[in-house]
Amino acid sequence: MVFALDRDNGELLAFSSPLETDAQCKRIDVQDGFWLFFDEDGSPLEARFEHVNRSEDSVDPGAYTLERPMSGLWLQERLAQVVTVKGCGMTTVAELVEALKVNRGKRLSGIVKRVRG
Repeated sequence: MVFALDRDNGELLAFSSPLETDAQCKRIDVQDGFWLFFDEDGSPLEARFEHVNRSEDSVDPGAYTLERPMSGLWLQERLAQVVTVKGCGMTTVAELVEALKVNRGKRLSGIVKRVRG
């Protein structure tokens, strides 16, 4: 799951995969910083654009991938900016908060298993 927060209107979209973000979030808007992305546990993701075989006068910034940055605010720290929630069966901020707790717990248990393993 990936979350995309529209910085203009506070709409948070939940996607089942990162590939779905490209269909809903215009690439030029992503490049201009109108969208913030987060992994399923709420950790920040950053759009990295591929600048392969593009002409200098191209308006489309090209394809991007979502990667973890070295730092950044988590979605849990930006909940005050979320006005509406849509996607993956969620419709309220309360449902979002619960999903983030569950997903964070899954991530932490995976880390503990790797350390002990």
